[in-house]
Amino acid sequence: MHDLVVECPVRLTASNRDELRLLYADLHDHYARRDARDGTRTTLHFRWSGVTDQEFFGATYADQRHVFAASRPIMNSRLQETNRQLSGCAQPNGASLRT
Repeated sequence: MHDLVVECPVRLTASNRDELRLLYADLHDHYARRDARDGTRTTLHFRWSGVTDQEFFGATYADQRHVFAASRPIMNSRLQETNRQLSGCAQPNGASLRT
């Protein structure tokens, strides 16, 4: 089995939670079929931008856990933190969230 990581840039806003739920469901279905067909194990890495309010992020993170459960590895990070890490200016709080 081959391991793959797919980068998923996502913009979080105060009004797109329903759209994100649909996105999670579509990604879940797509990669479940593809992984079964190709013998791969895909990790989805969500790179967040936009509103980084803890309440909004916490709600969509809960939706993410509900949709994906233990079906596949998920990583989350903010684009700003990722850009700092790539430029060598990582902040102490720049750790990725994993489910």
